[in-house]
Amino acid sequence: MLKLRLLIAETKGFSPAALAELQEHFEVTLIDIQRDALEKALQEYDVFWFRLGLRIEAKHLSSTTRCRIIVCQATGLDHIDAAACQENGIKTLSLRGETDFLRSVRATAELTIGLALALLRKIPQAVAHVQTGGWDRDQFQGQELLGKTVGIAGMGRLGKITAQYFQTFGCNVLAYDPIPFDAVGVEACPSLENLVSRAEIVSIHINYTAENHHVFNDTLLSTFKKRSVLLNTARGALVDSMALIKYLESGHLAGAALDVIENEHQHQNSALIAYTRLHDNLLITPHIGGNTRESFEKTELFLAKKLIAHVTAP
Repeated sequence: MLKLRLLIAETKGFSPAALAELQEHFEVTLIDIQRDALEKALQEYDVFWFRLGLRIEAKHLSSTTRCRIIVCQATGLDHIDAAACQENGIKTLSLRGETDFLRSVRATAELTIGLALALLRKIPQAVAHVQTGGWDRDQFQGQELLGKTVGIAGMGRLGKITAQYFQTFGCNVLAYDPIPFDAVGVEACPSLENLVSRAEIVSIHINYTAENHHVFNDTLLSTFKKRSVLLNTARGALVDSMALIKYLESGHLAGAALDVIENEHQHQNSALIAYTRLHDNLLITPHIGGNTRESFEKTELFLAKKLIAHVTAP
């Protein structure tokens, strides 16, 4: 029997162990494709595997689309048009809902701590200062995490892990989630408004849906504790970019550190990135939360086995 054709469309650092598993069951091709080649690839392959570098929209799919399975090693899938996939009979396999497995994948929670430290200790600015020949430590007096009140917005897997990490640094941790949660030493807040009005550091760990688009809007940002900071390693569209700039410029927010922004596929036009060129109270990294060697190895092997189980099921 002919093997299904599988395209791995983002190849850098792809797990050799996962590739070996896949090659036993599929005719595998590895090509780093660009956006303009996406529609053609979906017409030529049965299985399309990618990470976060592309967006699959309705315009890429039609009755002639050969692809029947999309594999994406992420939990957030707002870069895939789920309704269009369903309409065209395409199954999406991802990490969403894989709670037991994901407990061992902690890269994004670690990055959240890294962003907090980078922001509070002015690490990027200090590094740049030394690179240009400077050695003036007085320019970079920062703040410690010890004793800070941290608010965790969203107490799913990553929210709970991040809460534990902040506790290890000696922070007092508050949290809000509409679903009741159990976390030792974490105070549950009755509302998101209550959380942000009390916290010195607010860290977002909410799944993105159409219903919570811009949940961190002008109204909510106005209720933040003055001179607090915002961290977002979840999804960019949870935060209203222009409102965030407004409160950073006014000084109401002391700073923000983001691993995600709105419309990442059009980042060249981002007002947030433009703001960073003139201000040092906003740090942005290019969605590197899960981008570690260990995370890729774990998730790719896990999804390879999930895909094989799906296609070989009776």
